[in-house]
Amino acid sequence: MFFCSYMLYGQSKSITHFRADHKENSNMFFYKSTLQMLNTENNPDLASLLKDIEEIRVLNYDKGKQHLSAADITDLKKAIREENYNNLMMMNEKDHKIDLYSREKREKTVGFIAFVENRESLILIDLAGSIDVAKFMELKQKLDTRMENNSPD
Repeated sequence: MFFCSYMLYGQSKSITHFRADHKENSNMFFYKSTLQMLNTENNPDLASLLKDIEEIRVLNYDKGKQHLSAADITDLKKAIREENYNNLMMMNEKDHKIDLYSREKREKTVGFIAFVENRESLILIDLAGSIDVAKFMELKQKLDTRMENNSPD
């Protein structure tokens, strides 16, 4: 029972409440075992990045179909901050606004939430566990470079 409550603690209660009021159009759930299976090439960088992640929930919303307003999203962000998540980063990339939040407990990161939003959609990523943001950005850059080098000109 303790193990289950520990696992649930990392997930955002605000996102859980939001889901009750606004059912997502689609979702994906990744658990520790699933994430480890994604590392088919036994990439040590990826293994290091994934080792402290317990679960990732990816929730996709079509704003029009779900009747999500800017106020709904603002209220969710406010609830996230009230849940002791800190805003780590805000950025705009190719018509997408991205907000990244993290929460710590006893000086250890226990969760991340990302909002990826454009005019038509909202994607919520709720991660229980920890991830090294610098390693993530480094891995992302490697993957981006690899994709650019392999793209036909």
